[in-house]
Amino acid sequence: MGSLFKQYEGVFDSVGENIEQERKTKFEFAYKPFALQDAIGERNIKKVWIEYTKLRLMGIEAEDIIHKIISKIRDMVAISRGAGKEDLGLKDYPYNKSKRDLKNWQEKDLKNFYTKIVEIHHGSRLGGDDTDLGLERAILSI
Repeated sequence: MGSLFKQYEGVFDSVGENIEQERKTKFEFAYKPFALQDAIGERNIKKVWIEYTKLRLMGIEAEDIIHKIISKIRDMVAISRGAGKEDLGLKDYPYNKSKRDLKNWQEKDLKNFYTKIVEIHHGSRLGGDDTDLGLERAILSI
């Protein structure tokens, strides 16, 4: 019986409290503020869903997440129309990253996704769909 429960040895000892705390910290997600935006730029549904879920599990509200998504898409649309980094107030890296990400999106799809996200945001403010549910639907439709 010792080998079956070896991973739980010492959990209930006074020293085991430290071991349990170490186990908990191993599985916590690190906050990466731009990971969701990068995944959207890559147009990788799996990564977008994982990053969105991580943020929600960390307690970050959908209302806060939607602003990150809107700013990324807005920058990409503006760049596709010829806006420079000075026009957008972006530094070199975010501007160049958004410009590279344009190859993953057709302009029509990008505009449609932007419209959908903005409608979710305004609709939730006017008492429509829940922001979280609407955002999940939009993310899964990328």
